[in-house]
Amino acid sequence: MNILQYSLGFPPYRTGGLTKFCMDLMKEQVKEGDHVSLLWPGEIQLFGKHTKIKKNRSVDGIESFEVINPTPVSYDEGIVDIPAFTDEGDLKVYEQFLQFVHPEVIHIHTLMGLHKSLLVAAKKMGIKTVFSTHDFFPICPKVTMFRNGMICPDADICESCPRCNMTALSLKKIQILQCPAYRMLKDSTVVKKLRKGHRDGYLSGQEVVEGETARTAEDYRKLREYYKSLLDLMDVVHYNSSVTKKVYEKYMGERKSLLIPITHGDIKDHRKKKKFGNKIRITYLSAQSAAKGYFVLKSVLDELWRVRQDFELNVFFKPVEDAPYIRVHERYNYSQLDNIMDHTDVLVQPSVWNETFGYTVIEALSYGVPVIVSNHVGAKDVIPSGCGIIVHDGMELRSVISDLTPEQLKRMNQAILDHFQIQTMYDFIRELLNDLC
Repeated sequence: MNILQYSLGFPPYRTGGLTKFCMDLMKEQVKEGDHVSLLWPGEIQLFGKHTKIKKNRSVDGIESFEVINPTPVSYDEGIVDIPAFTDEGDLKVYEQFLQFVHPEVIHIHTLMGLHKSLLVAAKKMGIKTVFSTHDFFPICPKVTMFRNGMICPDADICESCPRCNMTALSLKKIQILQCPAYRMLKDSTVVKKLRKGHRDGYLSGQEVVEGETARTAEDYRKLREYYKSLLDLMDVVHYNSSVTKKVYEKYMGERKSLLIPITHGDIKDHRKKKKFGNKIRITYLSAQSAAKGYFVLKSVLDELWRVRQDFELNVFFKPVEDAPYIRVHERYNYSQLDNIMDHTDVLVQPSVWNETFGYTVIEALSYGVPVIVSNHVGAKDVIPSGCGIIVHDGMELRSVISDLTPEQLKRMNQAILDHFQIQTMYDFIRELLNDLC
């Protein structure tokens, strides 16, 4: 099959869960004998704003096509200069490109940087399109729908959008981040330090800045309608969880869709019977943020520590506030997961925001590690009965952790060995294609 993927680009220029999923997906498709190309938003030129598509060197057998002068890629920073983000691009350029590449399917992983003309050209030429929902960008310019420590309470009318987006990057800054020079400097010591400073504040839930807003709620309602018009051009929307599907359908309406949980290329069957001691080793693999539920978890454990000291919490960042039960580790990578899971009795993912999926859940289960997740975590869909516990708030989380015993953990571990199904990237592709065809 000839498949055109649209995503943010190749590593190391692009990183994160979306990029990993897309890369692992494409590598598996190449391995299966498919012809795979990646179209991605690249340089925004200082002079000349015409849409161009540049063919670059192939990566891992994947053809690379860079869109010159795409719409800006705003990351999770928000949007202020709305007209730049709704530029539809040159239809003729995309028609010529699709005639050259001649894909049977276009798989779109983000609307960032995307010109509407690509979808219009695909529709005119009868090329099937599928959109995978990795985040909430079409609904929320800040991506997360989470601000001030809670899920946005007025997302339906975009009332908070003008103030939330006041900190958005200027077009000039975005232009720098999308320029070829930045791709080479991104992993330099100075730039890494700057990026880390930003990521440390990501999803923090801090108050937005005060001052005059440049846009109105109506501006953002119109922006959402524009992104809805892009979704209307897709043949199929692929939801990665019931959480994602519920949110999208609430704000963007119902449409032809598939619900298939995702995976990545490093998920393998590492399950084994675990031994549990009297001291419960809790592991939290996410960021230190309000959205991810870290501060809810810490508050719960602070309270429990006053009455019992038979647990520890492993984190992989430097906490803003220490505690006697916290064991601090350096930032980890996938090669260290085996050792991490060997020293984990239960993984906790207590997200407060609506998390579209959550790789850490399936990573833990693939090692036979029981999980405790909030009902906001999309990956709850893949937890078989008895393999984990789903909680609804901090009070329930406290009760569950307080009642945990080695015997209960043994039963959960055995349930994972008996019932959890490891989904490989090959399995995901087969299910997606079967439902598409």
